[in-house]
Amino acid sequence: MVIKEEEKASAQVEEQTISSAETSEKLATVADAPYFGRTARIVGDWESVDASITPHEKNKRGELGKPLYNWYMNRVAEDALARTAFPQSAADKRNTLQNVVSRAPKGEINPEKFDVTDPKALTEHIKRVAAYLGVQVAGIAAVHPSMLYAGSRYPDDGTGATDAARNIGRSPVAAAEMYPFAICLTNVWDYSMVQAHRHHIGDHSYHFTQSRLQLIYANMAAYIRDLGYEAIQNRVQPMPTSLAAGIGELGRNGMVITEKYGARIHLGDPILTNMPLIADKPIDIGVDDFCKICRKCATTCPTNSISNDDKVVHNGVEKYKINWETCYRLRAYVMEFWEVCMSCITVCPYTKPKVWWHELTIGTLRRTPFALRPMLVRGLKLIDDVFWGTVPRKRVKWLTYDSGIKPVKKARDAQVRGSAAASNTTNTALHESSLGAAPDETEKLGYYYPLKENTKRFAISEQRAKRSK
Repeated sequence: MVIKEEEKASAQVEEQTISSAETSEKLATVADAPYFGRTARIVGDWESVDASITPHEKNKRGELGKPLYNWYMNRVAEDALARTAFPQSAADKRNTLQNVVSRAPKGEINPEKFDVTDPKALTEHIKRVAAYLGVQVAGIAAVHPSMLYAGSRYPDDGTGATDAARNIGRSPVAAAEMYPFAICLTNVWDYSMVQAHRHHIGDHSYHFTQSRLQLIYANMAAYIRDLGYEAIQNRVQPMPTSLAAGIGELGRNGMVITEKYGARIHLGDPILTNMPLIADKPIDIGVDDFCKICRKCATTCPTNSISNDDKVVHNGVEKYKINWETCYRLRAYVMEFWEVCMSCITVCPYTKPKVWWHELTIGTLRRTPFALRPMLVRGLKLIDDVFWGTVPRKRVKWLTYDSGIKPVKKARDAQVRGSAAASNTTNTALHESSLGAAPDETEKLGYYYPLKENTKRFAISEQRAKRSK
């Protein structure tokens, strides 16, 4: 009888919560805001982000201009390998793993639920399973409405691929109560390939890592459902959730920076679940102190999308805020040569490989009082500049690709291909967009596409448009 009364009371509370959430979305106060670490703090009222106003969704509707719309919706990549890695680049989207996985119907939840007696042991088990699937860094976040989109990230397309039928339409407040934990998984880009940023080699590292992570998430979600628990996707904002889960800290470049791999990670689409777990805590690896002084990402950014200024308050959150629109717009203008810039990731000192001084840096920063950290950071940044340079430039050879070959424009492709065929060379087979004069074999640096001339491209364009009116 007691149990029935408790169940009745619980149902009433849930009904009241849902009703309240449907009429008016609750705003967080500083008092009940979650802790994301030192790099991002809720300091005022916030509103759940509508997933429909994220860059890709706005672009799909043509709201970011014709060049970007055509880049995302109406193009076929020059590079054949790129076409298999990214659906929007493909000649036929059915040839891409991402498209297959995203449209696959979600399975039912096993009615024979696994009985959890030790949430801590289960949490450790889930992380071991994640490592087995290929995950480098995994974390569990206690869900708060500020981590959730207002509605599903992707609409129900009628294929059964979305989670619209599983209460995904609930408000962020109700969803956070129903699914108290979020599982964050990451996959790491190949470091040597990332050194060929602004090149198709870097593109492949980015897109294929993304594809692998999507498959890993699909396997993990299936495993959770087979244990008898919910596994909901397309609802969680990766950035704040990964901060709460202790994956890393938020850098000036707007990326989550991890202890071991820096910013060269994919966060993917975290899983909401009602599985009883133990949440991780945010970490401190000195990113907040480093980013105040370093500014290498801001200096290198070809579009000035990364600010040299201090943090700002955006939607109630104090953090470094990048200009996503200028960053995003660049892609349409460089797609003949590469797709993903990654300059801010490559230059970040935390992204460097595992060497003795890298580990010493993080360990020392952790033990140093906050007031003394700026002095230490200046010395560490100097070491990074000496060993790695202010802008890492390295020649990378991978498969038939060579970042030392200077790319040529489309207009010259036919001429170059004709010349190559006449001389019985085969260097154009898989890398059509990197044709050009043969590089000096003694050259250690890769070709670095000169973009600083484009630094204020969009600001200048806007000024010209205003003057013309």
